[in-house]
Amino acid sequence: MASLRDRSEYLSQAGQMQSQLRSTIQKLDQAQAQARREVSSLVSRSERALAELAEAILPDLNAATVEAAIALTGYRTMAVRNPAEELQKAQSKLRTQITERGQAIAQRLVAIEAEPRFQNRLLLRAPRTGTLVREIAELSEFRHPFAETLRQCEHPRLQRLLDVEYGLPSYSVPVWRLSYYSDWKAGDEIIEQMSEGKEKTFAQVRSEYLSARDAVAVYDGKLSKLRAEVASGEALEAEHTALVAERRALSEGKHPLQEQHEKMPEQFRKDARIQLERHLSELDLVMIGDRLAQAPQLDLLAKRYYGLRKQTEYLRQTSTQLVEGSKSAMEQTLSKLGHEVNKYQRPKYAGKRFDLTQFDKMRERDRRCLDMLQRQQQAQTAIIAFQAYEHGRLDEDFLWWDLVTDGKVKANYIDEVARFKALHPTYKYRRPKAKPSDEVSGEVAFIDDDGDAAVAVIDTFDSFHRNHQSDFS
Repeated sequence: MASLRDRSEYLSQAGQMQSQLRSTIQKLDQAQAQARREVSSLVSRSERALAELAEAILPDLNAATVEAAIALTGYRTMAVRNPAEELQKAQSKLRTQITERGQAIAQRLVAIEAEPRFQNRLLLRAPRTGTLVREIAELSEFRHPFAETLRQCEHPRLQRLLDVEYGLPSYSVPVWRLSYYSDWKAGDEIIEQMSEGKEKTFAQVRSEYLSARDAVAVYDGKLSKLRAEVASGEALEAEHTALVAERRALSEGKHPLQEQHEKMPEQFRKDARIQLERHLSELDLVMIGDRLAQAPQLDLLAKRYYGLRKQTEYLRQTSTQLVEGSKSAMEQTLSKLGHEVNKYQRPKYAGKRFDLTQFDKMRERDRRCLDMLQRQQQAQTAIIAFQAYEHGRLDEDFLWWDLVTDGKVKANYIDEVARFKALHPTYKYRRPKAKPSDEVSGEVAFIDDDGDAAVAVIDTFDSFHRNHQSDFS
């Protein structure tokens, strides 16, 4: 039986263990962050590879090219809405629009040039000399003194005085009312504004104001019509100028519709490739591997894209299986240890004795976790470094994991690996004949993993907690 120790020694070792666990968790955090960055990089590379593959399959929208792409990829949607045919229809429609627009411009220019407002534009609207311009200037001059009279009569109470007929015999506001004196004061103020030192009655002012108001109304009506006529003529001139410029653009091939026509093939190619990319991203390329093999260039591009997808998948799974599970278990252990430390710091446990062999088991568990981390780092290094896509195959009897890791990392925690081994019990990896440039750096040391290692740490954690519930619950 293990010897029991006092509380102070227990708390000392517990503190050391907490530091050790925190350090391990920090390393796991860093590994997770690095894995996420590498996954993001692989995803970007995969997207570029997919775009290059789609472009190689569909370099243009010739009918033969589109038919070949459909036959190769099995993308039947493209057959239903053939982009080559859709492009021809769209271009034909746009050419018709361009022709019709040219005709409409010509017809409208003829109509404008037949308008008297356009033909007589200088006679009517020339600055200073145009008849309409001169007439507007004359009427404005005639209007001015009347407008000045209205300005001089401006007063907040003016309309009130007009309404009650102030200054006329009919004014009936009694002298004892306050409004009488307000009317009186306002009337005097308006007279003072109007008289310019000359004596006038408000009745005279009233008459001048009403006459001026009527005159201004007449002049404003005439001026409004003249200005509308000028504006209409100017709008016609502006339309003529714009149409001439548009006609010139058509003749030079610089019209927006013509530019749209020129850009249309590229836009349709872009849209078709995006659709093809979506189809390829959802397709297991193994299904068309035999077809791709007949076109070496496409086959290599497809292998590169497929391999990058596999690398991304493998890296995610190694991080999940070897790091995330271990991190969760270590965090749980640290939390439980913290609770126990807080518990046994209470005075009532001052005399309690402890079996410290539990910390040996925790150190072993930590060692296993760090070993798992090392395995993940080694697998990650191999996954990231892999570029020998030409050695891959797009068929069901090929395990990309072995190619990516050169067969040096056995990982049944990878779903694909486990399924493949179950379906191919006699399978043995055969290393491809590699060029010197294809060889993996000797600095990377690979460790075989029989698949049990991925769960060994977690199982040990669970077993430990079950056996020490009294102290670490």
